Amino acid sequence: MKTPALFLAYLMLISFSGAINIYGQSSSPVKPFGEPEFIQDFLCSEVIYPETELSEGIEGKVIISFTVEPDGQVSQFGLKENISPGLDAEAVRLFGMLLWEPATEFGNPVRSVGEFPVDFNIKKYKKHCKARGYERTELPFQPVDSSNIVYETGQTDRKPYPLFSEPGMSFNRFISQNISYPETAYRQGISGTVTLKFVIETSGRASNIKIINPVGGGCSQEAIRLLKLLRWMPGIKGQGAVRTFMKIDIGFKLPENSEMNMFENSQMNPN
Repeated sequence: MKTPALFLAYLMLISFSGAINIYGQSSSPVKPFGEPEFIQDFLCSEVIYPETELSEGIEGKVIISFTVEPDGQVSQFGLKENISPGLDAEAVRLFGMLLWEPATEFGNPVRSVGEFPVDFNIKKYKKHCKARGYERTELPFQPVDSSNIVYETGQTDRKPYPLFSEPGMSFNRFISQNISYPETAYRQGISGTVTLKFVIETSGRASNIKIINPVGGGCSQEAIRLLKLLRWMPGIKGQGAVRTFMKIDIGFKLPENSEMNMFENSQMNPN
């Protein structure tokens, strides 16, 4: 078993870094499935400060220790440092929404342990709530599955789909109206299709965003920006909302004439 890898994912601060352990070129530490720089944004969008702790001014850091198996599944976890029942439970809830890639040795996945600290700060939490525009999440569908299982779309009874307030809006039209061709990509003549894989949470927000097919010059970052603008109806299995894997393709095409065509062949791919 590898030595612990410490992940810095401080809510309300927030910063996220990779493992601080030193690994040789033949090894790599356990790491989040999604792009690390976007995990902090997702956690900030989901965190809910418990009312009791909020009213009593309770703050501090919860540290979760965990084990990731070679298949990427978290086999066990526990609290290395705790604060209070409410904050402990919220830290565990947030941790449970993250997916992981196993550590490797000589290219082979291995069992490994890690630590995940969550820092609760009331002042910064309130500031973030003001910026995001809500304190409590309004669920687009209830009831919700609390097992944290992530389903493929083929396993659901109804696939996730984007929610739009404007009548007649479609996914393609939304992308075409909001996309901005990155200046660097334009100057360097870069075009292509960005493919993103992610999880639609029961809250209707995207999490664990991973770039499957990157395009340089800022195109991958622009595709993620667009994805984060969307709110979704979650996948439905049985009578409840469930977490569901999704893929989308967002195309960037250079202009063929003086007018730049910034969008082509973008689509949702449930598989």
